[in-house]
Amino acid sequence: MVLVFVEDILDLGFRSVSVIGMGKNTGKTFTFNQLVTEARQLGLRVALTTIGLDGEERDSLFEHDKPKIMLSPGQIVANARSLIVESGLDYEILATTGITTPLGEVILARVLSAGKTLLAGPSTRHELALIKIQLEQFGVDLLFVDGAIDRRSLAAPMVTDTTVLAVGAEAAWDRKLLLEKLKLQLGILTLPSWDHGDDPELKLELEGMGREVKIVLLTAQGIQGIVTQEDFFHRPDVLTAQIDRCTQAIFIRGMLTDDVLVKILASGAESTFPILLASDPTSVFLGKQSFQKLKSHHAVLKVLDSIHISAVTVNPFNSSYGLADPIRLLEDVGQAVEPIPAFDLNLGIRYRLKKEGFNAIS
Repeated sequence: MVLVFVEDILDLGFRSVSVIGMGKNTGKTFTFNQLVTEARQLGLRVALTTIGLDGEERDSLFEHDKPKIMLSPGQIVANARSLIVESGLDYEILATTGITTPLGEVILARVLSAGKTLLAGPSTRHELALIKIQLEQFGVDLLFVDGAIDRRSLAAPMVTDTTVLAVGAEAAWDRKLLLEKLKLQLGILTLPSWDHGDDPELKLELEGMGREVKIVLLTAQGIQGIVTQEDFFHRPDVLTAQIDRCTQAIFIRGMLTDDVLVKILASGAESTFPILLASDPTSVFLGKQSFQKLKSHHAVLKVLDSIHISAVTVNPFNSSYGLADPIRLLEDVGQAVEPIPAFDLNLGIRYRLKKEGFNAIS
C-alpha cells in the first residue's frame, strides 16, 4: 500500500491518533496495526497504548482469532506491568505512571525486540491525558491509542488530536442498516463545537458544575440560570419559566439521552429554539428519532469539545455470513462519510468521489 494514510495525518499537524470501532470485529485492531506499520516504515518515533484492555487473543463473543498488537524495536508502549513481563519481548523500562489497572501499574517502556503483545492501558480520559503528557519528554513523533470495545473507547478521541473510525459488516450485514448505524454514530462523533466555546473561563465553569446541576441556561452575557437534577426531572415548569428570548443556549450537564431531550424540547421556546449544548460526543446517547425531533423543532445540537475524524476504514468480514463485496461496501461507506476519506486497508485502496460524477477506487 502506498504510504499516504499516516502521511495525511501528519500533514494535518496531528501528533496523536486514536482508533475506535463501531463494534466488535469491525477491523479496529487491523487498522491500528496498519497505522503503526506505516509509521515505522516512515521512520517515525512511535508510542502505543490503549484505553482499557484490548488485543485479546480470541474474541470472547465469536471465539475466533483476532489480530494482536504488533511491536517493533524502538517503539514505546504504555502498558500494564504484568503484560510487559508476560510478552516475552525485550524492553527498556523508561518510567512508571502511578496509574493502576487490574493487570498492574501502567509502565512506559521502549521495545527492544519485535513481536506481538496484548495492551492494557489507562481506563479514564484523565489518566490517558496524563500518559500523553508524560510521553512528550521522550521525543515521540506520533502516539497511537487503541480504543476498547465499549463506551470508554470514546474517551480516546477526546484526548488525541484526531481519530480513525473502523466500520465493518459485523455491525450489520444488511447494507441499509449498516449505513443507518454509521450515519447515526458519525453524526454524534462529528457534532460541531459551540461558537462561544472559546471562552476558557465560561467553559471551565460549565465543566466544573456539580452533579446536582442538570441544566445551565446561557445568554450572550454568560450564565442566565441553573436547573438542578431534582427540579429538571420532577418539576419541568422550573425550566420552562427560565427560558426567554435572551436564552441562547441550553447546556446539559452529564448524559444527553432520549428522555432528557424530550423534557427539554417540551419546555418550549416561542420562536427560535436555543442551541442545545452537550459536554462532548461521549455524553450524547441519542437515537435516530431524537435527531428527527431536533430537526422538527429547528434545534441545533453542539458540544463544548468536539472530535476530529481523519479517516474511516472498512472491513467486509461478518462472522455469520462471511465476506461482503469489499468494493461495493467501500463505495457505500465512502459516499456516506464524504468528505472524510474511506479506506480498505487490507486491499490498500481508497474511495474517491470524482468530479465527473462517478465513483472510483484508487
